[in-house]
Amino acid sequence: MASEATFHPATGSVQFAIYPDGYDGARIIARIDEEALHARFHAPEGDTELVRAYAENADSIDALATARYRENPTAAICLHSTDFQPRGR
Repeated sequence: MASEATFHPATGSVQFAIYPDGYDGARIIARIDEEALHARFHAPEGDTELVRAYAENADSIDALATARYRENPTAAICLHSTDFQPRGR
């Protein structure tokens, strides 16, 4: 499936969809902020580059977003750079 990711200027983040129960299940909208894409995934400046950084790292980003959804299905999912650091630090 093609990426549904888009840059969302109002929130300074890339918005993307995850499908925790497969493509026949619910479509959940999540975001990863610009700072995380720069700091963790070394994205260059620019909206297109941020979306590209998401796409190139979608497996790990989607996995974390899915884990957050499973922890609390009613909470909005917005990933930050600190979310990609080992817990307990």
